[in-house]
Amino acid sequence: MKPSKPRRAKGMKFSLRHLLVLTALIAIGTAVGLAYRKNDSLHQQRDELLSLSGQLLIADEDELASTAMPRVAYEYTSWQVNVPSGQDYELRLGMGNMFDRQIPPIVGSVRIPPGRHRVTLYSGDNPDQDFRYLVYIDGEQAIEKTMGRDWIPGGWSVASGLTWPRGAKFSPDPLQLSAKNYTPRYDFGSRYYFNPQSDSYVTQKGYRLWIDQRDQTYQPASPFMEPSYDSMYRDIGLRDGLRYKTSAPPENQWTFTRPKYGTRDPVVQISAEFFGHDGASLSYPDKSFPSWQLQNDAVSNEARNRHNDSEQTTFIANLKGVSNLQNTLPPVVEMKWDVDRPDEVGLRIADTAANDRISRWRLRILDGSHHLWRELQIGDRQWIDPDHAINAASVFDKDSTNPAVSTVPIDLGDDVAEDTRIAWQSNEKLPLQILMQEQKQYVGMALYQGLPLTLVMEIPASLKPTLAAKIADQHPTLTDTGFPGGAVFTEIQIDLDATERDWIWLRAELKE
Repeated sequence: MKPSKPRRAKGMKFSLRHLLVLTALIAIGTAVGLAYRKNDSLHQQRDELLSLSGQLLIADEDELASTAMPRVAYEYTSWQVNVPSGQDYELRLGMGNMFDRQIPPIVGSVRIPPGRHRVTLYSGDNPDQDFRYLVYIDGEQAIEKTMGRDWIPGGWSVASGLTWPRGAKFSPDPLQLSAKNYTPRYDFGSRYYFNPQSDSYVTQKGYRLWIDQRDQTYQPASPFMEPSYDSMYRDIGLRDGLRYKTSAPPENQWTFTRPKYGTRDPVVQISAEFFGHDGASLSYPDKSFPSWQLQNDAVSNEARNRHNDSEQTTFIANLKGVSNLQNTLPPVVEMKWDVDRPDEVGLRIADTAANDRISRWRLRILDGSHHLWRELQIGDRQWIDPDHAINAASVFDKDSTNPAVSTVPIDLGDDVAEDTRIAWQSNEKLPLQILMQEQKQYVGMALYQGLPLTLVMEIPASLKPTLAAKIADQHPTLTDTGFPGGAVFTEIQIDLDATERDWIWLRAELKE
């Protein structure tokens, strides 16, 4: 009988590899635990610091004051506020069209008693949340306002914070907690990006949340520009409409802008020429007639008061030619803005002795190559129909003395008793800044940066208008190269009877 082999004891088998793995796991666990404790400690310190920073520290209990509290979510913003005794205060939410110096219509308000309170604003500021705003005082809902998804249909691209209006002097001062206005998003397709550049005078949708005395009221803002010497935008006209630039070079031209449509670029530039009964003429570049200036008090203190009058519905400014000739009475032209015609500016020969010597005048509407004007239409159609419009390429005179540029007369029709409506625009559907991004042949060209526009001029029959257009089919900077996309109207010339004093209306509106 063979002796049996000794059996090995059952149990775990350890090796050097197992020991190394176990040691590594212990080390990792220890590191994770230490990191967690450190992270927890840092979060606790952060919360303590935020809590400390959100504490309202005031030296005077009679002071209306606030401090922002730590933010717990994107939609929620909270403040600790101190409301002094001795005055009757209310918390106000204003919403609507506004610019940076404007107090919007109050859509909700509630009395806020003296003492310390926590005010919270919930901003559901997107179409999916119907632009819903809730205001809480000490955890209790106090104000609710829903503007609806169509308030800003496509949503917004930029939300800009606003300070309390400069120059608004009240005693005691209101306490603003939050204010924003929204630049709408322009959708030209996922491939394209449009970058609007307006200014702080343009009205946008927005809101203000502030604490104010219950008896404090605000007048609606005037729709007209307020002339201001401390602003880089010294314009006159309608804030959201066409504005005349008082300081735009060259001074011999009239420059109109419309920042509401996404750019401060000129929308229209006009050079005017005048012809006397004696055959004399005044026009640029005649050195005897170098510039224009505002004749009346359009930038005076009295004008500021008129511009601040919310009930004012019209504004008229006179432009006087500056002449270097002695014993010469330069022409005077009137400009008119009317709140009932928000897209337009009126022009006419002023009723002055100087203008009695003028028999005809000409408006030269310039810079068509900057806008790619290719379509022109005569008639009373509301919008330009490309199938019935005059195309620049189709009327270009290739036999003109200058093979690159031609000036051609355009027939206005036989019915001289009817008023004349002239409309012109680019044939491009996308903003020209996108065209420059997408098509290499336009790179380096200074094109209009705003939204696509249609320009319209309405002329009374009494002014007996005639029309001509200057057309170019050559690249503005490259020799022996055609104009990208075809010929353009570089200049539109309208001759008018100067013995009548009827208004011409120039309109700039979004292209259909």
